[in-house]
Amino acid sequence: MEIEKLISALEQTVSYLRTSESSDPLQMPIEEIIRRLEAEAARAKNLKPVDVNFLERLFAPMGVLQAISLNNGWGTKFLRISEVIDQFIGGR
Repeated sequence: MEIEKLISALEQTVSYLRTSESSDPLQMPIEEIIRRLEAEAARAKNLKPVDVNFLERLFAPMGVLQAISLNNGWGTKFLRISEVIDQFIGGR
């Protein structure tokens, strides 16, 4: 998988998160998710290993990102983004 696809998927997710609200106070705060995703995108851009376990948990079905995306109207877009993340994780 091209690293550019991963970086694009992470950046798209951050873009959607910037206009999203969390409906569950027990979830990881959106600001923290953004910070972590930006850090992972920076690592990928510098060709350093990304935290695959973090991405796997975050993009998992019924995970925090899926809940946020559904509650904020970008659930279908999340599914497309998560496919890219799944391909990246599967190729590791």
